[in-house]
Amino acid sequence: MCLAMVRAPSRPVRTVATRAPQGKSRSLLVPAGLLLAAGAIVLAERRKPLRRRSQAEPARTVRNLMLGALSMAVVAAVEDPVTRRLAQRAERRRSGLAQWLPLPAWGRDAVAFLLMDYTIYVWHVLTHELPALWRLHLVHHVDLDLDASTALRFHALDMLVSVPWRAAQVAVLGVSPRAFQVWQKFFFLSVLFHHSNLRLPERVERALALVLTTPRMHGLHHSVDRSETDSNWTSGLSVWDRLHGTFRWAGKPRDFGIGVPAYRDPAELTFGRSLAMPFRGQRDAWRPAGTQPAPGQPARPRRGTD
Repeated sequence: MCLAMVRAPSRPVRTVATRAPQGKSRSLLVPAGLLLAAGAIVLAERRKPLRRRSQAEPARTVRNLMLGALSMAVVAAVEDPVTRRLAQRAERRRSGLAQWLPLPAWGRDAVAFLLMDYTIYVWHVLTHELPALWRLHLVHHVDLDLDASTALRFHALDMLVSVPWRAAQVAVLGVSPRAFQVWQKFFFLSVLFHHSNLRLPERVERALALVLTTPRMHGLHHSVDRSETDSNWTSGLSVWDRLHGTFRWAGKPRDFGIGVPAYRDPAELTFGRSLAMPFRGQRDAWRPAGTQPAPGQPARPRRGTD
C-alpha cells in the first residue's frame, strides 16, 4: 500500500476514500438480505398457513425465541470462533478432503458445501438415534405447533454438544472460510423455510422438493407418528433422503399431530421446563403419557415394530 502511494499518490488516496464505504456497505447487505428473507418467510406463513395452529400465541412464539436466543449465544460464543480458525487453517494448509482435490478454488468450495450438507444429515440422524443426543434434541421436537419459530427452538446444550461435530466437519472436510459462510447462510434460510407453516401450491412444492427440503417434507418429520418422524432427515438438499431411502412425501395437507405422544400438555413445555427437560427424568417420547412403563420396566427402544 505504501509503495503504491509513492508511485501514484493521487490514485490510492482516492481509492481508499471511495472503496472503504463500499466494502462496509457490502458487508451490511448480506445480513440485511438474510433478515429480509427471514421476514418474508414469517409473513408468508402467516398469510398462507399450511396447518391450523393448536397453541396460544404469542406465548408459544416468545418461548421459542427465548430458547433460540440462548442457542444462538452459544453458537456465537463457542462454535463461530472454533470453526472460523479451522476453516482458515484448512484453506491456508490445503488440508481436508475438499482441499486435496485437484480442482480450482470454486470447485473445492462446491464439494465442501455438499459434504457439509450431507454430514448435517448424518448428525441429524444421530441426534434421534443416540439416547444422550435425543435427550437434548427432544426439546426441539416437543413443540406442539410447527412454524419458523420452531427452527430456533433448540436447547443451548444441544448446540454446545454439536460444536465438536461441526469442528470435525470443517477440519476433516477441508471447508474454506468462503464455503463455510455460504453454507451457513444457506442452512439458516433452509431451516427457517422448511420449518415454516407456509402453504405452497403442491405442484410448486413437489418441484422444490426435488432439490430442497420443504415445509410438507419436514412437517412429516415433526409428526407424532414415529414412522413419519423417522423420515425426511435432511436439513438442506433433499438428495440425501432420496439416496438413503428416507424420503417421504406428505401429499395433500392433513391435520396430523405435531410433537411427540408423551408430551402433549402445554404446561410441561414452558420456557423453564423446556430448559430443565434434559436434566430431568424423561418419559419414552413415543408412548402417550398414560401408557408409560412402570418404574423398573424397560422403556421401548427408539426403533422397532409397534
